[in-house]
Amino acid sequence: MNPFLSIWKHPSQTIQYIVDHKTIPYALMLIAFSSLASSFMGFADSGFFEQFPFPLILFLVLFLSLLIGTAGFGLTVVAYTWIGKLLGGSGKMRQMGLAVAAGTIPTIWTAPIGIIALFLYGEQLFATPTNPFGITNMSIGFYILNAVIMMGISIFSIVVQSKAIGIVHQFSAWRGFGTLLIFAGIVIFLLLLVVASILAIII
Repeated sequence: MNPFLSIWKHPSQTIQYIVDHKTIPYALMLIAFSSLASSFMGFADSGFFEQFPFPLILFLVLFLSLLIGTAGFGLTVVAYTWIGKLLGGSGKMRQMGLAVAAGTIPTIWTAPIGIIALFLYGEQLFATPTNPFGITNMSIGFYILNAVIMMGISIFSIVVQSKAIGIVHQFSAWRGFGTLLIFAGIVIFLLLLVVASILAIII
């Protein structure tokens, strides 16, 4: 089985195959690939590195993407394992790590979009938008195409992650989706709490 292809047609079987036959280094490889694949578009139009030379911008984008992706992976694995157990699951962190990594495979396929955008727009890809709409430095057509593709990939990835959580915890994909939603709710709550605390200090 080739997980990079079978994930699209047989996601459940692919996840089970990876959990049963692959190792944590394989999971880390997938996380690295998916982090790098989404790096260019993830920092597009951010304006974070406008004063830096282009080679340094590329290094920072790739390095920070790997760092954020790996940290996010670790946090997600712990959260899905614990929350799933509270919902009656029986999965272990090693299994969850492999399953969560399997769920990132669709993101790896978005790498060509970022590479094309980099060749088309160069350093301007990462700059603060200067067009009249203030949305993006990319052409509207390319921006919309990327948004549509990413929306489809994101929806499919949520489905795959829900199945992955369910497989590891041996309950339904719907309960896996619930685990995912609970974690997302906790993250949103904490972010709002931080923002509210900062505003309280400023005001």
